[in-house]
Amino acid sequence: MISTVSWPVVFGTLALLLHVAGYAWYAREMFRGRTRPNAASWLMWLIGAWVEYVTFDAIDSHWASSALPLACFLGCCAIFAVTAVLQLAKWRSGSRDTVYLPARWPDYAAVSADLAAYIAYAITGGAAWAHVFAVTTSIVSFIPIWRSTWRHGHEVPGPWLVWCAAYLAMLGAVLSGSGSERLAQSVYPVYYFLLSLVVAGLSFSGLRRRLIRRIQ
Repeated sequence: MISTVSWPVVFGTLALLLHVAGYAWYAREMFRGRTRPNAASWLMWLIGAWVEYVTFDAIDSHWASSALPLACFLGCCAIFAVTAVLQLAKWRSGSRDTVYLPARWPDYAAVSADLAAYIAYAITGGAAWAHVFAVTTSIVSFIPIWRSTWRHGHEVPGPWLVWCAAYLAMLGAVLSGSGSERLAQSVYPVYYFLLSLVVAGLSFSGLRRRLIRRIQ
């Protein structure tokens, strides 16, 4: 019975469900006012997630491993849209409270890198290296949310920890699959696991206070 189990499908399905659950949790915290998302970061991730999904799917179009990058793109679209709606609602009510933070140089740098990766892929057809380039340069797009979480604690750890678990499940889908580009495919889940883990860590107020005391 065990030999009939398709582990890529098991891990891929788990990654998809965890990722969707993370977005649902995050959206709930937004409406409760416990999370103040950095819209600049989410806009950058929306663009980057599209490039990363397209290039990842070009490496291996099996849905079990490609499901999470697709869910990530759709989730980024949803969070950015909700953030924009909340900002418009505040402006209409006369509030000066800011949800949609202005873009800064890291945001433009991230978008430029993602678009450059896509253009290079479109011209050369080299999906693997274009994907790795788009993923590894995404650290720039995390700078705004790291900064706002460090300074103001606008994030909660729960959704980010769920996303970390989703990336580990995606890594399981990649490693248990039969693709020939496992190394390139593994960059996505490993890299985003680490970047998301930093956000989750900074979301704990006790950890932030200890880090601030050590720095000072």
